[in-house]
Amino acid sequence: MLFLLFVLSSLAVSVQAQSVEGKRVLLLSPDMGSSASLQEFYGSLKAELRKTGPVTIFHENLDISQFPQETYKQNLSKWLKEKYRVQNPDLILVFGQQSLRYLLQHEKNLWPGTPVVFALTSDIDVVQMNLPPNFTGKVLRANFSNVVGVVKTLFPQAQQLALIGNAPGPDTNKTFLPSRLSGMADNLRVQDLRGQSVDAVKDALSNLPPDAVVYQGLLAADLATGRSSGSEFLAQVIKSSMRPVLVDDAAVLGTGPLAALSFAYAEQGRETAELASSVLAGKPLRQEILSSGFTPLLDKNQLLRWQVQPGQYPSGSELRFYTPTVWEAYRWQLIFTFALVLVLLIAVVVLIIERRLHAHAVDASRQVLGQITQMNRKMTASIYNEAIGHELMQPLAAILSNVEAAQIFLKRDPPSLDLVQETLQNIRRDNLRADELIKNMQGLLTKSDTELVPVEVNWLVRKVLHFLSIEAKVRRISIKEKLAADGMIVSLNIVQMQQVLVNLLLNSMDAIDRKKGRERSITVETMLYGTDHVRISILDSGTGFDEGVERVFESFFTTKPEGVGLGLWISASIVQAHGGHIWAENRLNGGIMRFKLPLVRSE
Repeated sequence: MLFLLFVLSSLAVSVQAQSVEGKRVLLLSPDMGSSASLQEFYGSLKAELRKTGPVTIFHENLDISQFPQETYKQNLSKWLKEKYRVQNPDLILVFGQQSLRYLLQHEKNLWPGTPVVFALTSDIDVVQMNLPPNFTGKVLRANFSNVVGVVKTLFPQAQQLALIGNAPGPDTNKTFLPSRLSGMADNLRVQDLRGQSVDAVKDALSNLPPDAVVYQGLLAADLATGRSSGSEFLAQVIKSSMRPVLVDDAAVLGTGPLAALSFAYAEQGRETAELASSVLAGKPLRQEILSSGFTPLLDKNQLLRWQVQPGQYPSGSELRFYTPTVWEAYRWQLIFTFALVLVLLIAVVVLIIERRLHAHAVDASRQVLGQITQMNRKMTASIYNEAIGHELMQPLAAILSNVEAAQIFLKRDPPSLDLVQETLQNIRRDNLRADELIKNMQGLLTKSDTELVPVEVNWLVRKVLHFLSIEAKVRRISIKEKLAADGMIVSLNIVQMQQVLVNLLLNSMDAIDRKKGRERSITVETMLYGTDHVRISILDSGTGFDEGVERVFESFFTTKPEGVGLGLWISASIVQAHGGHIWAENRLNGGIMRFKLPLVRSE
């Protein structure tokens, strides 16, 4: 009986030992980790794994950054499958977002269902990935917005950030892609010099303005010439730029950089190993993603050189080459930093959602505005019929006169063919003129889309004034032009903005008719408004706005007995849709309508 109990207990101990012992772990890294930080991570990880017992560790460098071709990845997948056909791994450890993306793409063909633990991966990339249930791991908050936050805290007056290092894409745990830089730059001008030759980078750095800061990421070699490593290049960067330099690698702190934005790589390796050991021991795999942020390491000597005050130190930063006081050593800045980063991430998500909703709302409002504008144009079409008819009479009469003249020339003996040819050209000219008038009227009465084109403001004003000149003569109203120099270009929908000017001019004519005074005049002015807007003003000698000047652009509000209150509201909606602003003013013996539009350029 005692012998049986001894055998059973021995089997239990053996089974428990086998829970970790004899397991095979496959490490997948994007490329050879040449930096001291990555070597520190891998060493800490492997040492911690071996503490649990004899574990077989395989390490494969995928070299994806050097060979991003899809054919290479497919062949690599076939090679890995064949290599580990007999010794299938019990756990896969994958490092960096490039390796993680590769494994997600080929996991079903390689090791379907095998537990996967990832580390040294950017949090933004992991959030965008649809991870299977057998994936878990740790992410790093190493986004470009975090770097910008440190720069703005250390140097509140900074206006430019120069990026140097590897070409965008191959970093192990960062994704500073060019398409994402502007959205996270917080009004900093970003000069992306990554991947350029040593000479080009040195030339650009020597011309940096006084308000610039330099950020050097990991630099394996000069991609253009292959002559310079990261450590060699750092001294050249500091000498060429003569500006504060921030780096990724904490090992170079003390050689000139002001700060190093570094992670505790040894601690990252131990925590990743602990998570992997729990999975190997048979604990249920929980898809819980942990995150860690970097710690700004500051060189006290460089802080004094660049006159950075203690109040400008980033939260959670650590001073090097300096003995901190007791108060400085125990401040709870790290907790505040974590909370702040979380709030910023939430704010970014909310702003992105709000921006998309706003874009959809703007598109919908423009469509509705186009439909309402079309209704308004048809309501005012009767006013234009007289002007169009008057304009068409001239070319039609000229065509008839030229036809009669051509008949006379043909009856001569011999026929005057030269005069006939000249007469035919005159007929063609007058026909084209009539055709243009008809097309302009058709465009005014046809539903317009929301296409915006660059237009010279004075040209548009003159075109509308010419169109309404007959209406002004019929009403015995003089229209004066007071236009600024030509060359003010605005991006707008021509038909919609014509409708705005027509509505405002007709409104002024109606105000003059209601007043029935001797002075019957309208002055149209254009001028530069500030440095980036043009202002168009319509001054009339009419009745003014009395006490309703603040409500004239509200829908269904009108001061005219026969009005419906839509014309000015539609005009205001069109101006606002073009990024402008419209308002009304009273003046001595009349009223003023003004609106401004953003300039594309002024020549």
